[in-house]
Amino acid sequence: MDLAQKFKQLRTQRGISVYKLSKETDISENYIRKIEKGASQPSVSVLEKLLARLGTTISEFYNESGDVLYPTAYERELVESVRVLSKEKADAVLHFAKLMTK
Repeated sequence: MDLAQKFKQLRTQRGISVYKLSKETDISENYIRKIEKGASQPSVSVLEKLLARLGTTISEFYNESGDVLYPTAYERELVESVRVLSKEKADAVLHFAKLMTK
């Protein structure tokens, strides 16, 4: 897998310019361009920060099969919110969610 090409493709698919990505992540435009040209390999923390802004995770980014689905940030938030509820309340939330899908 070519990280540089895949990263640039993801950024352009999301319609985010290098300038905007730089401003929103505090990572320099030059560094992002070097990543996209393959001239620099980002650290895990830098890649995580960039990918988070692009709406994905490292796991999703490197998943080439497409078979495994990873929860979005919104889905993770839902799960984390339900985990702190009592069993009765969690059951009620699940029941309500199932009713809404019908």
